[in-house]
Amino acid sequence: MKTNIFLIGLSLLSVTVLTTSCGEDFLTVVSQEQLDSEVVFSDSSGGDLFLSDIYNNLPDQETLNSDGFGYDSFEMFGDNAVARYDWCVSWNIGIARDYGPNNTSFLYAHGYPSIPFYYPRMMANIRKCNVFIKQIEDHRENYPEEWLIKRKAEARFLRAYFYHLAWMAYGGLPIITIPLDRNTQGDDIFYPRSTFEKTFEFITKELAECALDLPNEVGAGHATRGAALTLKGWCELFAGHYDLAAATNLEVMKLNVYDLYQGGYGALFTEQANNCEESIFAYQHVPGNKISQRSMLFGPIGAYNGWGFMQPTQNLVEEYRMAESGLPISEDPSFDPQNPYEGREKRFYESIIYHKCTFSGKVYEAQDLYDPASNFYTGYFRCKGIAEPLNLGQEGYNFFFFRYAEVLLSYAEAKIELNEIDASVLEAIDRVRNRGELPSLEETYGKTTFSQDELRTIVRTERRIELAFEGKRYWDLIRWREAERLLNLPVRGISYENGAYVEKTVHSMKFDASKNYLFPMDQGWIDLNPKWQEQNTGEFVHGQNPGY
Repeated sequence: MKTNIFLIGLSLLSVTVLTTSCGEDFLTVVSQEQLDSEVVFSDSSGGDLFLSDIYNNLPDQETLNSDGFGYDSFEMFGDNAVARYDWCVSWNIGIARDYGPNNTSFLYAHGYPSIPFYYPRMMANIRKCNVFIKQIEDHRENYPEEWLIKRKAEARFLRAYFYHLAWMAYGGLPIITIPLDRNTQGDDIFYPRSTFEKTFEFITKELAECALDLPNEVGAGHATRGAALTLKGWCELFAGHYDLAAATNLEVMKLNVYDLYQGGYGALFTEQANNCEESIFAYQHVPGNKISQRSMLFGPIGAYNGWGFMQPTQNLVEEYRMAESGLPISEDPSFDPQNPYEGREKRFYESIIYHKCTFSGKVYEAQDLYDPASNFYTGYFRCKGIAEPLNLGQEGYNFFFFRYAEVLLSYAEAKIELNEIDASVLEAIDRVRNRGELPSLEETYGKTTFSQDELRTIVRTERRIELAFEGKRYWDLIRWREAERLLNLPVRGISYENGAYVEKTVHSMKFDASKNYLFPMDQGWIDLNPKWQEQNTGEFVHGQNPGY
């Protein structure tokens, strides 16, 4: 019988694991003797408890975390939404991006997983994976062979997942696959940073190998073959290896396990769709036990009683298509700027609360949506995945890390970048559009042949709309090298004044292309590692990223 990994008790680990590997000082390592390994790893149930703790440290972006700041989601680092208050990290970072190697305290002030790539947490989690792998190998006589193979593959997947988060943010990383112990290894615990490409090769090799030992199924929180391959395909796309990305995402499509959820786009983000056929890897929530706080954190303020911390921008709202034609609003003559919410695509109505719409029994008027004095800045609230009515303490919505719609769009994008445009590309995009009740690309544009530039614009917009509020936008802007353009534009909202819609500037944004495509390594981290200090060629300046 399968056990939901997120419900396994952690009492056994509270002393033996958490005190040794969760600390923020990620280079303070301890002897293995401090772990009561003979107890924890005496049988498979103890091993599962240890592995469960690692799963629990995945970056769920929809719950108040241990630092208490889960409301300041990393989604707000892009241009899809803004935080409710101007003192939030995401708001201030967007305006200035004034962090540096000696000034990272504010960047990380809202903790993990608001900042899902925070280096000390990533390395602590990676160390847990290394400890787990070593311990189950050292105690292999205690386990069935099938359990050993599968659990080791899960730990390798999780290690690769944590590595990929830090890799996207910081570039090249030290590749560490064994537990480090200063007492026995001395200065050998210090590893240099590998290059961006070498780190990429390590991550994707690990994922290719562990995929072979993972089950080909929709997993209820556990790593699966599809999860490993999807993460591999995403890393390949991020690195610009489009030939590899196209092949890997096609491999996921051919697993014959996943499909688009047909219960509706809006319902996809509710409990009824938890671990459905579209879910590839998701953080697990359970009503009344391990709850999601999505609706409380991001649901609308007022009668609904949410906190309204994720306020969609006009920048995003303008991207939603017209329902009948499937065209952008700028290309459809039926679009009326004074009735801008009429005739829009279904995903818009299932994602955005706007002037005169009804949500949870309330008609939202202009003053409910735009009032800077009340910290309502954009004229919109989020309704994607928000419960009607608010159901505090009983919300069990999973948080997607990867789902099948993204695989289809990643496959299409990779083929477009290779300029290998064929029917499979249009079909992949159309499947996502059609689920949102948009016409096909052929019906929309009256043709079946598109240029690379035309389809690049189409697929990038589809990603933005389909994956809005799922933590994808910032990384897309980084890998497309579009951050220097779009994150230097103002964040915009809208108000309704004297019978007309009036656009408002919420705040400016700043992005320095000479350095901001990576985050800085804190100088304190560099000072701890003499191997980093020696690295002054190629990608690093005395262990630091360029520009810092």
